[in-house]
Amino acid sequence: MELDFKKYGYMFSDDDTVEFYCEPSDFTNFDENEDIYVTGTFNGWLNTGDSSWKMTRKVSKGKTYFSLVKPVSMIFVPGNTGFPEFRFFGLSSKSNTLLIDKPSFKKYSFNENRLIFKTAEGMEEINRLNTQLVFKKSLSDFDLNCPACRADISNVRLVPGTKCLFRGYNPFKRSKAEFDTEDERLRLVQKAYELYGIRSDITLNGYEGASVAAGETLPDVIKNIEKEDNRLCINIDYNLVYFHPDAVDFSCAMRNIALFIISHPGPFYIHCRLGSDRTGVTCAVLAALCGASWKEIAYDYERTSNMGITEYRNRRLLQYSLTKMLGRNPADSKDLAHLVQSYFIKENILTMAEIKSLIDKLLVPPKKKETGYFDFTENHICAKKNARI
Repeated sequence: MELDFKKYGYMFSDDDTVEFYCEPSDFTNFDENEDIYVTGTFNGWLNTGDSSWKMTRKVSKGKTYFSLVKPVSMIFVPGNTGFPEFRFFGLSSKSNTLLIDKPSFKKYSFNENRLIFKTAEGMEEINRLNTQLVFKKSLSDFDLNCPACRADISNVRLVPGTKCLFRGYNPFKRSKAEFDTEDERLRLVQKAYELYGIRSDITLNGYEGASVAAGETLPDVIKNIEKEDNRLCINIDYNLVYFHPDAVDFSCAMRNIALFIISHPGPFYIHCRLGSDRTGVTCAVLAALCGASWKEIAYDYERTSNMGITEYRNRRLLQYSLTKMLGRNPADSKDLAHLVQSYFIKENILTMAEIKSLIDKLLVPPKKKETGYFDFTENHICAKKNARI
């Protein structure tokens, strides 16, 4: 299968560059008075007039087109799909417009973002996702009598390599209120706190109170945890965990989390808003420290997609993050625990004694016995399993 890259909005050149390409006729809302810029995973989804991402207007055989050339090394920064993602936007003194692709470009995109592939296999993978992925789910797509469906809708599960660190959706913030699954999702998360006897909470989206206007209520379990001073609230963001995991800010966050776990009672529940990105990377690091394999970590990371809230995550994005942090591909490591532990010691994040204390703490099982209310193994006993990825 040959790829006609011009159709996708880019072309590779022999000099290790990528040329972004578009024509006014590609869009439904192009304004002749606007200049066109490229925005994507490689520039933090820039939406301002940075001249380095402005496309040059050209004319060939009477046809107007826009072009911008960048080094391949600068562009290959993955998005949620695991591939570089981008879009075009128009900018003038009076407007800033995200350009909307005509329907013919849908097969070259995912969730409205165009993607960059080096091979035809990448395109085939995305085509399969576009046709097979249940991207948006309603409450009727879940069987709430099925323990695996309860785990899927709430994003709740045990972090690999640990026995008392649970992860999942925020216990009270209505981040996806437009879905009819939201109330049930929050109820199930709060049920997990009760069933597993959660005593300490780790919040990665900073301290946020309940918004009465949004219909939110601070659960009693969170009030009690706060009363006992067993809640840690730190604010880390998407760009930090994925694209700057080797930064001091992330190292400090990981140290604060580890020391909190060491000095507070378990079981623990860790979350951000959705429980996907900040939670996903942080849990991957903690799981690796505790001895989980890359296969276990990557599988756990991708399960967020089962919530059906139009959020998809591919392990290549997590792989990019951990490779950037460790200087080595985690998928190639025969002893990932040693690799991560050595990194923590070298960067003065934790001492070996602190790492051992952290692991010992996370290997203490909850006093409350497993009830079977949630199933973290994706063993669906319902007909709804066909509605999943």
